[in-house]
Amino acid sequence: MIEILSIRNLSKSFGRKKVLGDFNLTLEKGKVYGLLGKNGEGKTTLIRIIMGVIPADGGEIHYKGRRIRFNDTWYKKEVGYIPEDSFFFSAMRIRELLGFNASFYPAWDGRKAKDYLDRLHLDEGARIGQLSRGMKLKLGLVVALAAKPELLFLDDPTSGIDVPTRQDFLKGIVRELSDAGTTLLFSSHLIHELERIVDHIHILDGGRIILDQEYQELKNRTKRLWMEFEGGIPEALGLPGVLTERREGNRLEAVIYPWAEDAARTVQALAPAGWTVEPLSLEEIFMSFIFPAAKPRGDHSGGPPAKPAENGRGGEPC
Repeated sequence: MIEILSIRNLSKSFGRKKVLGDFNLTLEKGKVYGLLGKNGEGKTTLIRIIMGVIPADGGEIHYKGRRIRFNDTWYKKEVGYIPEDSFFFSAMRIRELLGFNASFYPAWDGRKAKDYLDRLHLDEGARIGQLSRGMKLKLGLVVALAAKPELLFLDDPTSGIDVPTRQDFLKGIVRELSDAGTTLLFSSHLIHELERIVDHIHILDGGRIILDQEYQELKNRTKRLWMEFEGGIPEALGLPGVLTERREGNRLEAVIYPWAEDAARTVQALAPAGWTVEPLSLEEIFMSFIFPAAKPRGDHSGGPPAKPAENGRGGEPC
């Protein structure tokens, strides 16, 4: 695959608060990435650094193999950004805004802009200052998509949009862009909706990526295990990769990553009265990796999982 964006050892602090530290990320052309993390973990900060809104404290960013420095503009004609709240000149009409933006983007497609206006039910003669928040969000989509970006960042862009439009965007437009070769990095609180569109998942915690994996592989390798014992649950299970563990009477629930044949053999050796394995949703996977009571030591960005704490709950925060 063709690498379109590479970030190495990026760092950013605001005063004494370190938001990003030793941050690494690689994006490949034509894929849809989900960037997941709790509020305040630096998702928006990361995008603003890449877009040149704020400077990083350290590290390097390369777009198509060429290093981006703060105040560079050469790459922005190929990169789109759809924030949660777009800013537009309120006195302009929609057609005036589109004409204004067209002058900045060599690949601007006026016909595509018109198609998206019709698709999202926006009147090109409407004055922007009179649009509702939801309509402004739709306009933000139009402006970004008509520029035909090669790389598109989406920072919770659908949280205020009506359900039919959101479904059309997530199911239709995102896949159309990806099929045309656009790379998308999608940060959203609506994790259950990302599940249907992402190819690859990054989980951000403590200023760095703790998980970096193809989504289907992640789904296949993260499992919920149920076990029931007749004589009480063994104190030490010896199960590798336990992210979370909950015991109730003789019944145990554990989330395990990565689930593999050796895990199944270990379960059988424990001789439970019964046991089952089931898949998890993306939201459940995220919860298992990210929250303090469920957090594993170390990261899972490609290597083997770190050893869990003795109590099976993971250990200290990353």
